[in-house]
Amino acid sequence: WSQPPGFDQTQHHYQISYHCPGTEPHKYTTNSPSITLPDLQCGTQYSVTVCTVMENGMQSQQVSTTLTTVIPAPDQLTVNSVDTTSAAVSWSQPPGLDQTQHHYQISYHCPGTEPHITTASSHSITLSDLQRGTQYSVTVCTVLENGKKSQLVSTTLTTAPPAPDQLNIDSVDTTSATVSWSQPPGLDQTQLHYHISYHCPGTEPHIITTSSHSITLSDLQRGTQYSVTVCTVLENGMQSQLVSATLTTIVPAPDQLTVDSVDTTSAAVSWSQPPGFDQTQHHYQISYHCPGTEPHKYTTNSPSITLPDLQCGTQYSVTVCTVMENGMQSQQVSTTLTTVIPAPDQLTVDSVKNTSAAVSWSQPPGLDKTQHHYQISYHCPGTEPHITTTSSHSITLSDLQGGTQYSVTVCTVLENGKQSQLVSTTLTTVPPAPDQLTVNSVDTTSAAVSWNQPPELDQTQHHYQISYSCPGTEPHITTTYSHSITLSDLKPGTEYSVTVCTVLENGKQSQLVSTTLTTILPVPHQLNVDWVSITSAAVSWSQPPGLDQTQHHYQISY
Repeated sequence: WSQPPGFDQTQHHYQISYHCPGTEPHKYTTNSPSITLPDLQCGTQYSVTVCTVMENGMQSQQVSTTLTTVIPAPDQLTVNSVDTTSAAVSWSQPPGLDQTQHHYQISYHCPGTEPHITTASSHSITLSDLQRGTQYSVTVCTVLENGKKSQLVSTTLTTAPPAPDQLNIDSVDTTSATVSWSQPPGLDQTQLHYHISYHCPGTEPHIITTSSHSITLSDLQRGTQYSVTVCTVLENGMQSQLVSATLTTIVPAPDQLTVDSVDTTSAAVSWSQPPGFDQTQHHYQISYHCPGTEPHKYTTNSPSITLPDLQCGTQYSVTVCTVMENGMQSQQVSTTLTTVIPAPDQLTVDSVKNTSAAVSWSQPPGLDKTQHHYQISYHCPGTEPHITTTSSHSITLSDLQGGTQYSVTVCTVLENGKQSQLVSTTLTTVPPAPDQLTVNSVDTTSAAVSWNQPPELDQTQHHYQISYSCPGTEPHITTTYSHSITLSDLKPGTEYSVTVCTVLENGKQSQLVSTTLTTILPVPHQLNVDWVSITSAAVSWSQPPGLDQTQHHYQISY
């Protein structure tokens, strides 16, 4: 208040009285023209009076006014969490209300709508049924029992846009991946786009935006795990919560797995390096096994390997995959191979007769511990093969046709019926020899011989070769289709060796049948008694024909 006029030189003070309805007045005195009234009740109307008091106790009239104490507003209004359609806010109780009944009035609205008003006795509330991606103004005030309210405290919050729905990994390749998602519900009429972020451990995220519901992420590293997040972004820049997924790019598999060679106990396989791996550390894992056994596994940096210690005549499954430094593996590429059954070695024709032949072979290497036998097939042109088996390394083929060429094959056969490659040879049976070679007649310079046709050659074209010689001379050789021949121009009185053999059209000859004959020595001719006396007689004769070139003499007996 102001000092009354004319009191500059006069001793005086002031008496102040204040009270609220229904209470006794509080009284204070002061020499100052102002005072602070303490210990008031908040939100309460007070009547206040002041009067001047002289030293002698005389008081002036009272001047009065009324005041109402302030209601303390809630403190520290905080947005604790925001979702797409709800938000949680809280505040602290105002000081000075510990003993005062009160509650709180909360009001919230978005632009262009009527406020929603609610009350709470607690210091927090969850606002529900909010619109997605929308800014809200929120006010809270303290309300006493008499309905009086404090000043408003206010804040703003923006609900989150709905996140994309169903983030899917549609496809993954070696260096790219396609992801897709569904449009968030409730945003059909809202302008929006999507924010996609992806990265692998230890790298900065790549961030791209799209208005589509799918995207292909390119330039990825092979065999690497990526974290992918997508969020909805409104026109005002508000972003939804992130939805996330992980994907791992494919390690490219080896290309063109090829069986280069197969032996009895080993096999060589190779493959092409996967494309794009020139600068990437990697190796290959090879696994192979035959049915009923555990796989053997090897690793190599080379694109080829020789598989050792295989069982002969056995099918193997072989798989190869690429392995990165981080242990990531590609899909397996596979093939099958069957090791070779070793064929019999050194198939030999040991002997050939007229109707039989003996053949033999060596046991193939690597079969010392393996049960096996041999299958032999033989036939002549135009006939069905004869097939037989043996556990031995030799066999005699019987019931053959004489003078006939046979094809003979032998293969190794395992217990499971698998067969080696065939080894083959040919043989020709001996033609049958002429039968009963007979000297029919012998003269001084000729001889007649004959023989019987072999019984097996009734339907076979053939002829006979006859050879004859006397000691110290070259044989005379002649041929005939007949079963007899007369040998001429022989030397009289000489022993001759004669052989005959059957000769087939292909030139094959039978064994020789032989005999000997001796030509007759010609007798002296025209033995005459030329004269006779008492004690002597003269006889003479003519030289036998054919001895002109032959040294000879005569023996006379009387």
